[in-house]
Amino acid sequence: RSASKSACKLLRNQPHSMLLAVHSAPALHSGRLHVVLGGSVLPHPAKADKGGEDAFLFDDKRCLFGVADGVGGSAKNGVDPGAFSREMLERCHQAAACGVADALPDALRLASECPLSGGGGSSTLVLGQLEEGTSTLRLLNLGDSGAMVLRPAMREVSGTDAKQLWPRVVLRTQEQTHGWNWPYQTRARTFDAVGKEVDEVSTAVREGDIVLAASDGVFDNLFEDALQFLVAERLDALRDPDPLAAQAAADALAQNIAEQAKAIGGMRDLKTPFSEAAQEEGRSHKGGKVDDVAVVCGVVRSGARPPLRLGHNFGGAPCVSEERPVVTHSGAFVPPGERTRDAAPAVGERTRDA
Repeated sequence: RSASKSACKLLRNQPHSMLLAVHSAPALHSGRLHVVLGGSVLPHPAKADKGGEDAFLFDDKRCLFGVADGVGGSAKNGVDPGAFSREMLERCHQAAACGVADALPDALRLASECPLSGGGGSSTLVLGQLEEGTSTLRLLNLGDSGAMVLRPAMREVSGTDAKQLWPRVVLRTQEQTHGWNWPYQTRARTFDAVGKEVDEVSTAVREGDIVLAASDGVFDNLFEDALQFLVAERLDALRDPDPLAAQAAADALAQNIAEQAKAIGGMRDLKTPFSEAAQEEGRSHKGGKVDDVAVVCGVVRSGARPPLRLGHNFGGAPCVSEERPVVTHSGAFVPPGERTRDAAPAVGERTRDA
């Protein structure tokens, strides 16, 4: 138990600027699949001073990734939805990294049994992990954030005899909503029940597959075929024999998707997934949706791995760094059975997204 407790103390506070560091052992891996990951987060313009309300995570070593979208409506109760989403995602990472949980659902259960330090809030959540030594990608999803798996395959170019590599969608999580712009969400006071609320899906991935997880700031503004096009632009680099080139491509893809989603969010003269959904509900909305944007992208590979990285915005600003077993932003993770008597879960209100 003491060893597990020590292993769960992760990530000292990082400076609030983009950092880049490496894991100490970028070794060759024999034939096993892994995921090379990159991420990006762009806050809502009106919420940039506090880091926005979306959180992202990727952990190359554990082939683990996630996105959480703090529900803006809970801010009406005087809480910071971004602080809640970041701490919740950090807890999930701590639980997955501590060596106690055997699989992603176990990590979520363990995380939800530990007290949160904030003053309330609510958030959507998507977590994904390529299970070690297998081809199984497991996804957990709650709300209107989501994840996709795209598989490059040859496709004819319309009107010609030429063919091109195109990322077809082989899996996409389905959003959970109570109504228009009202997603399912986990709340601070009921976080211990989140494991029963998520959709769990899994699939067998192949080398070359692209994984993508994002908040609704992406999916409300970019249609599926637009995402496919952005992925297609980076396929050659993602499949490059040089693992460093693939890592740079994953970073560039995440950044490009985030920037495109943010740009379209501010446009009012085009059709978007958000405007279409509004129309279906009998509501009037033109153009995109200005929102926080968080996205993680990865490519499934085998063989040599690039330097292993850990990316997140747990401290409010994006950070990519080496992994170290140190104290986290929200405090040390304490597995069940080792908590003090005064440890208690945070209390918050369930609110719908504004």
